[in-house]
Formats: sequence, structure tokens, C-alpha cells
Amino acid sequence: MEKTKSADPYSPCMLCPRRCGADRTHGITGFCKATAEVTVNLSMIHRGEEPVLGGEGGCGAVFFEGCSLRCIFCQNHEITSVTGKGTSYDEKSLAELFLKLSDEGAGAIDLVTPMHFAPTVANAVKAAKDEGLKVPVICNCSGYETVSTLKLFDGLVDIYLPDLKYFSPKVSAKYANAPDYFGTACLALDEMYRQTGSFVLENGIMKRGMIVRHMMLPGNLFDSKHILDYLVSRFGDSIFISLMSQYTPMPHILENEKAPEELRRPLSQDNYERLCDYLAELGQTNAFVQETGASGTLMIPDFNT
Repeated sequence: MEKTKSADPYSPCMLCPRRCGADRTHGITGFCKATAEVTVNLSMIHRGEEPVLGGEGGCGAVFFEGCSLRCIFCQNHEITSVTGKGTSYDEKSLAELFLKLSDEGAGAIDLVTPMHFAPTVANAVKAAKDEGLKVPVICNCSGYETVSTLKLFDGLVDIYLPDLKYFSPKVSAKYANAPDYFGTACLALDEMYRQTGSFVLENGIMKRGMIVRHMMLPGNLFDSKHILDYLVSRFGDSIFISLMSQYTPMPHILENEKAPEELRRPLSQDNYERLCDYLAELGQTNAFVQETGASGTLMIPDFNT
């Protein structure tokens, strides 16, 4: 059973499954490494998302600092803590940023890791839509979310773009200190799907629905197969599954002698192809896969650090 939130959602903070209870309103950082002050590291037109997102205009990506999952191998690790180089926003200025990105041609607004700021971001999305924002709003998140926090976005988010990262509690404990990841994420995905329903495309561009990402990790073929089993059996072709091969051992992993050995090497292309074949054998047709060479740092934004 989820704990009841106080009148101030940031104090004590129970927004994410960690429920660390930090007094973020008074400047105390929680597990997410963020106070209640919404901080955006980077906003840009991003053309690297799945091909049904954003269309020719790309996505207006808004990268928030901080993260409540904090996987040890994160490719955006530079901004999983507050950098001191980001920009603070309130609801009004954040809504104005969404409208600005839309005016610049973005075909969607892509909220990247926004959930630890959910109350403020949800209000900003509502304000932007009230002011005339017409493009879809995407919530791009880790999947490790509480149902009660997701409900703040009901009727506001058009497209959910969550990860489903881990199946085994041992794996999620090892990589993210979150042994409850899979069970928690399953409940979260159910809530996301309840809000959006089956996907809707117009001229090949998604207007509503859910895309679940899974980035295969080195040495974890069987964990990945369990995840695909679950997604296909639970949602099937009413969602898209995005199977990613872009795992890259980042410098902070290579320089850490205590990092798991399997994460210090690139993903085996043979294993990734085996996983793609497995997804096809399960009968999933609404899926995206990545070409050879998707790993590396080319698609990682140049964050302000």
C-alpha cells in the first residue's frame, strides 16, 4: 500500500518508489540528488528518438537533472546529480519552454527523466496546453515509478516512453540498488497504458500510446528474454517495443575497478541478434531494433557540465 502524501509533495518526498522522505522543499536532496527546485540541464531539438516520435520536426527534448533510479552504468550519468550548470524553472517558465520548443518546429515535447519533479512538471504541461500547446507530450522515464505519482499526468501525457530495464531482483539490486524494480515497473506500465490505451498513429507519427524500451546489457541475455516474454504476453502489439543495442561502457565504469566485469565490455552483437530473433519468434510485429554500430557516444547530448 502506498503512503499518503502530505500537502507539500516535496516534503517529506514520497514521489518515487524509494520514498526517502527528504525535505526537498527546504533544500535537502533526496535519493534523486535534487531539491524541489526544478532544474533543466539542456533543452534541444532531438532527432534520435524512435522514428514514430516527433516526425520531421524532431522532439523538443527537455533533460531534467537528477534521477531516482541512478543505474551505475547510466549513459546520462553526468546529469543524474545536480551539476550547478543547469537552469531553474518554475511552472510558468517551464510551460513557456515547452511552447518555445513547439514554436521552433518540434513535433512533440519530450520530457526526459521528469518524474522526481512530477508535481511541477504536470502543472507546467497543463499550463502549456491551456496556452495552446498542440503537439504530443512524451514522458521519457525509467519505469521505476509509483502509480500515485503517474496519476498526476493523467490526461496530460499523450505518449509514455518508459524503460523496462531488469527482470531479476538480483540484477536490479546489483545495477541500481532496486531489487523491487520489476514488480514496481510492471504496476507503473499498467498505469501508463491505462492512461493512453493502444497506440494511435497519424501518417506514421504517434499521437498517443506507449513505447517500452529495453536496452540489452552485456551478459544478461536471459534477463532480457524474460522481459520480452512479459511485454508480449501483457501488451502484445497494442504497444511498441524498442529493443536497444546501444549499451556503451562509459568512462566512469571503465575507471571503476569495482564495477561489474560484464559492464566493462560492449554488448555482443551476436547476443543482440539472438534477442531480436527471439522477439520475432514471440510474434511481436510492432517493434524497433537498432542497427550494428548503435553503441558509442554519438547520440549522447553534449550536456552542460
